[in-house]
Amino acid sequence: MGMSVKLQQIIDSIIKNETLSGTSLISTIFGDSVLHRGGNISLASLIQLMELFDFNDRAVRTSVFRLVKSDWLGSDKIGRTSFYRITDASRAKYLQAEQRIYNDQMKEWDHSWDLILMSSLDSDNKAFLKKELEWLGFANISTNLMAYPGSNRLQLQKLLVDLNMSEQVVVFKAETLQLFNNSTDTISRMLETNWPIDELRQRYLQFLDMFREIGVILMQEDESIEPLQAFQIRTLLIHYYRRILLKDPALPLELLSADWPAVNARTLSMNIYKKVFEAADDYFLSVAATSEGPMPNATAPFWRRFGGLTQSNERLSHALL
Repeated sequence: MGMSVKLQQIIDSIIKNETLSGTSLISTIFGDSVLHRGGNISLASLIQLMELFDFNDRAVRTSVFRLVKSDWLGSDKIGRTSFYRITDASRAKYLQAEQRIYNDQMKEWDHSWDLILMSSLDSDNKAFLKKELEWLGFANISTNLMAYPGSNRLQLQKLLVDLNMSEQVVVFKAETLQLFNNSTDTISRMLETNWPIDELRQRYLQFLDMFREIGVILMQEDESIEPLQAFQIRTLLIHYYRRILLKDPALPLELLSADWPAVNARTLSMNIYKKVFEAADDYFLSVAATSEGPMPNATAPFWRRFGGLTQSNERLSHALL
């Protein structure tokens, strides 16, 4: 089984031409490959995996040091070997990102808006809450007023309770009244003004340009894909997809243009992921070690990604032997 030369050219050009951040890429590897296999991995394994993306030993050490400082990772030294693990603090964030990346359904909208009035907060708390609400997709539509069409109420409630701000903000549920024929145009304008819609569209289109050809090659080639290439593709795919999704407020589709590219980006990601995940795992498992030895089996949530991953028959019969 030879490597696909064409695929390798595309992979190499992504690695060479895109500015990859070491800390961000290590977070991707933890979220995509380590999270559901016990959450810990040796530094030596990480160095070997990051080499595939042109990061040297020193760059990896600097990046993990930063991730430990910001409490994304914890470190343990056993003998002369260092191991890194997902911390309790970052675990919730990883699981939240997991939900967005692999399991999000484009949801039905009930045509209502959630409005949050922040006039009684002092400026520090206001700035802080604003940032947290933006994570949930809210935008500032006028002074002291944040809005989102159909937010996840439980998530919002939990956020306000966790921040001890439930007493200090007023939450309204509102609907837009169709008093005029062209109300929808006005709403589109409001969306464009307050949410980064143009920027998101550009980012999705770039993402599609970057990975579409990989998708086409994978769908048509009979040769099975090399594990090393598969790992590079899976990691880069999720890395770039995650970076867009974390900025995407996931507005209801009916408020966006008919050709909104998020739908195609999701389909492409799902198809590529399903095609490469197994071979990618083979490569990952051949390199990765934990403080207890080889990586444990993936837990159930891993298999639920993108509507359900299935092992090929050949692999299943192998596992049963």
